[in-house]
Amino acid sequence: MTIALWGFAIGWFLSVSSSANQVWFCFVGYFLVLGIISMFLAIYNIMYEHIAVSEKGVEYHSPWMILEMPWSSIEKISYRWHRNYLWLECFVVDNSQIRLLKWSFFERELPPSFTLFSRSRAIPLSCFSENWRENELGRQIKQYAPQLFSPVTN
Repeated sequence: MTIALWGFAIGWFLSVSSSANQVWFCFVGYFLVLGIISMFLAIYNIMYEHIAVSEKGVEYHSPWMILEMPWSSIEKISYRWHRNYLWLECFVVDNSQIRLLKWSFFERELPPSFTLFSRSRAIPLSCFSENWRENELGRQIKQYAPQLFSPVTN
């Protein structure tokens, strides 16, 4: 709400300080400030995307939600599309066993895309490290779920 008020105030100031025919500056200022802040928040959230591995399973922190899944729900490691434009190595997870811990939008249920369109969901791995299989993430996954390290499929 504060963001919207600041945007409106800046736009109003621009429109009042210039001729009366340029009231559109109010809207330009509002949308400019709102757009800049929205872009900053999106970049901030994407930078802090991460995955946590434990003996219980995997916790995936994405920009808009936190998902938890047991090791038994992870079917395999395979290449999948992530965010519709990145071809990454991912966990392929059974949707029915995903538990939603946090959802950044008003609804507190899984979004329809989780359950309506496919039986499985891709949780990215290779976006966290160039060679994730050889670093700490890979070692932890091998420790808790060695069966996932069969040859990678497409």
